[in-house]
Amino acid sequence: MKRKIYIRWTLVFVWMAVIFYFSSQEGAISHQKSFSIALFIERIIEALAGKDIITAANRKGFEFLIRKIAHVTEYFILCMLFYGAFFETNKSSKKSAILSAIFSVLYAISDEFHQIFVFGRGPSPVDVLIDSIGIFGYLGIRSMKGKLNKTMKMNCDENKGEGL
Repeated sequence: MKRKIYIRWTLVFVWMAVIFYFSSQEGAISHQKSFSIALFIERIIEALAGKDIITAANRKGFEFLIRKIAHVTEYFILCMLFYGAFFETNKSSKKSAILSAIFSVLYAISDEFHQIFVFGRGPSPVDVLIDSIGIFGYLGIRSMKGKLNKTMKMNCDENKGEGL
């Protein structure tokens, strides 16, 4: 039991370190990596579509979209890991969801503050809002899954004993 708790919390802190690493990269380096990833994704999309979709005119917008999807994904994962760690620690879904949201948003805010000190980067309240899409997206999916499971269990309980 305790081993599981340690593993879950270790995953939270490792993921926080990954986010910190990415946000510690200088602006030019970060943009170059984003551009490379966007170019790779563009090639996959165009290979599947069989034609050029991303033009020179919309390439910057596409790269911007990829960067923002990365923000959402990073914080979706962080919130998921926080939820798992909090749930393993206290076994309360509601408490785990609330604490996961609070700590994930606080980390997003601290991440933007940290970028004040990184050359070529700066804080963006908009990025905190975008990060929050990932956070609350995870919690929304988790909530819907819980409600679906509860409904299915109720339906199974109602149908018990009914033979063919």
